[in-house]
Amino acid sequence: MARAHNEHILGLIDGLFATAGLTPQELDGVAFGCGPGSFTGVRIAAAVAQALALGAGASVAPVSSTLALAVAAIEQLPVEEGVVVSIRSRRDAFYLASFRIADGEPAACRGDQLLTACPDWADFANGWPLVGDPPPWLPADASVLSEVTVGAGLIARLGARALAEGGGLDPELGLPAYVQGDSPWATAS
Repeated sequence: MARAHNEHILGLIDGLFATAGLTPQELDGVAFGCGPGSFTGVRIAAAVAQALALGAGASVAPVSSTLALAVAAIEQLPVEEGVVVSIRSRRDAFYLASFRIADGEPAACRGDQLLTACPDWADFANGWPLVGDPPPWLPADASVLSEVTVGAGLIARLGARALAEGGGLDPELGLPAYVQGDSPWATAS
């Protein structure tokens, strides 16, 4: 549903509640993909999650897009030592982060960074595969696993885990993840 989420999200949520036989007031928490990612999409997700949580008196659980992609890679592919995660921002800019795999769980090595050129990370030299959107400036010998997908169920599971571990936030604190150097606004000449 590229570029049409804002037109359909509330209807989809209503359908979800009807199918589950629940009302929004029965929610304990609301998980959402907080980014980094699409400027508009991430903000729509945050706004809808805040509204649902506020109306239900529930908490929100922002889920990192790069963490979710790393977890999806572990669950969908044979990933051993670690992964570099890549999400397209705009033009030739990509959000990159790396995660070491320990006991089947990802642990952040390098936090989200907005990059327009290949970083000098040992993670690439160590043969860690890149998961997600391959940047055009990626080394030619890099292993790319672009078939990994993140679904709403994974965001829900990661959010439920965060809530169970006391990581729920008041709705007004459920904000998009901002990465240094990332802004959709161009300065006036």
